[in-house]
Amino acid sequence: MRSSNSTIYLSIALALGLFAAACGGDDIDDSATTTAPATEAATESADEPVDSQAEGQTDDQADQADDLAAGYNGEVAALVVRRVTGELDDFTSTRDAYVADLEAQDGIVADREFQSFLSFTTFAQPDPAVFIGLTEGRSVAEFSASAEAVDPALSEVYFPTFEIEVFDLLAPLDETTPVDVSEIAVGEGQVLEVAWRDLNAYDNFDPLAYEAARDAYLEALSEFDGWVAEYQWVSSVGSGIVVGMTVYEDAEAFQAIATDADFTASAVYQGFVGDYPIQGGYASLSVKP
Repeated sequence: MRSSNSTIYLSIALALGLFAAACGGDDIDDSATTTAPATEAATESADEPVDSQAEGQTDDQADQADDLAAGYNGEVAALVVRRVTGELDDFTSTRDAYVADLEAQDGIVADREFQSFLSFTTFAQPDPAVFIGLTEGRSVAEFSASAEAVDPALSEVYFPTFEIEVFDLLAPLDETTPVDVSEIAVGEGQVLEVAWRDLNAYDNFDPLAYEAARDAYLEALSEFDGWVAEYQWVSSVGSGIVVGMTVYEDAEAFQAIATDADFTASAVYQGFVGDYPIQGGYASLSVKP
């Protein structure tokens, strides 16, 4: 189910004013595409927005999600995945004005924008276009204050131009190693793979088994030529959302790894991607370094 405009405004209120789409810069050519399946997306998943809490989740699952980011007071990265609903020019022009005001606020550190060329759920170029914003804030509280300080008139014309597929405020999985958003996938032609999971959605979720499967998968992935970097995130507000971001040297490297038959058939791959299928994800290129 996609979000209506009224749902967008409600979501913003429920998120304590933490909504801020990371946007700006020039858009990539619509012809940039590949037919390769993504490394995180060999299993089927619904092309739907992710709820912050799965229907019917147990108290234990909710507690596990809360524990992932309990007590975190560091910098956060606001991830917002938007599907354009109207004219692309309207989206980009209102987005740029909104983000210019957002970036002027004291609580904002860096802002990035990526345009997706491959959906992990349809294995095709997104239509309508999908943009992934990543905005770094000094903390949850400072990001919230910055988002609330943006001129409401800019929000009123910008928000109706898109639908939200996923939004969360993320903390690095390793809280001792801060992530500089301005350094993610900035090399020419580098591909950013973004995939998210809602840990509340898995039956009888065992966090230790999940972590072991994830770490084994990431270690195997990092051994490929063309792999550049990995960033693992958890929700800083306890939603249960976790996000993996993998950077590849270029589209050719991304495609080669994604279609490596030995890798996708391996126990390590199936133990993570198969046992913990994603709820959504995209391969994208930077349009705002």
